[in-house]
Amino acid sequence: MGYDVIVVGGGNAGFCAAHAAAEQGSRVLVLEKGPLGRDGGNSYYTAGEFRVTHEGRDDLAPLLAPAPRHDRTALAPYRADDFHADLRRLTGGRADPELAGVLVAESRPALSWLAGLGARFRLMYERQAYADAAG
Repeated sequence: MGYDVIVVGGGNAGFCAAHAAAEQGSRVLVLEKGPLGRDGGNSYYTAGEFRVTHEGRDDLAPLLAPAPRHDRTALAPYRADDFHADLRRLTGGRADPELAGVLVAESRPALSWLAGLGARFRLMYERQAYADAAG
């Protein structure tokens, strides 16, 4: 059996590319060198976390799996300028401006696309949430 598309790497980007090709009718093979339990590309190291632009909790709510804490969660918007600033900071200014622009501009639409395919998202309370003094 032959393949139309071979994707090297089974992380978020690799699986998105594989799925997009399969949606177009291509026969796809995904090659992943990570051993079971440590596969998944960079997602293994980030616990599946990734940055996406948004306008706050209400903007993301339709894409999130229900959680009892949502009603008392404050989530500040994370806008394109914030994302670009983080990319400059984290890469020491070495990010390719054109590719960074695509990453930032397409981050929220990509999240919606993945949710439309059945991916479930949740806020990472364990890593980035803090109760206020009243809480």
